[in-house]
Amino acid sequence: MDPVENASLHDLPRPDTASEIAATFGRPVYTFVEQPRLDLTQPSTIAHDDVLDTVALNYVFVADPSDPGAPSNLVENVAEIDHHLANAVDAGQPEWFLAGLRAFRYPMLWEAVVTTVVPDEPERSGGRDSVAEHLARHVNHVLINTAEGRSTRPDGAVPVVDAPVTVRHAQPGAVLVVDGVEHDAVLIDTDPDLVGWGTEVDGSIVLVVLPRDLVPLVDRRLTSLAT
Repeated sequence: MDPVENASLHDLPRPDTASEIAATFGRPVYTFVEQPRLDLTQPSTIAHDDVLDTVALNYVFVADPSDPGAPSNLVENVAEIDHHLANAVDAGQPEWFLAGLRAFRYPMLWEAVVTTVVPDEPERSGGRDSVAEHLARHVNHVLINTAEGRSTRPDGAVPVVDAPVTVRHAQPGAVLVVDGVEHDAVLIDTDPDLVGWGTEVDGSIVLVVLPRDLVPLVDRRLTSLAT
């Protein structure tokens, strides 16, 4: 994190919230059911030809929600983050920016729930990827971006993960509950750091990827995000 502490962000538009993005998506965006340990933060999105087709939700994780400010809930470098936050407050930065800094004080479930539109015309898009292909690709994406020491840049530009998962690691027989309905899902449970689930719901690929050590602490049931 390297915030621009001396520049004003007031001239930039406020980023859309997850609910605002969901309202323009044209189909449900799925999120974890409400639970005390999780709080939505700024989502990630992907568009092709200016058409939004993927929404990835990020969550703040609070291990002990009864005392959110307890040191055991915070990341190791919280003092550094608090320094940036204090400077941003002094500089009068906008609230959306301050909220983003506050979120960094806690562990993050990065792109933990993804909703992706299935192409209507797969022949134009080069063929329709399976749920397992989507899941393997996303697990590797999360590993590259979050697992310390797991990625390198052998060509100086494109990072690669040390031991990527593949479609062969995806196994059937799992279940994801979406809006109260059980859906058959594939599971990738072979990586030491992450576990992933994937299913298809009404023309959308829905993925869940969690740090292995947090799997017992997160309710994986999904629901449509309120708009």
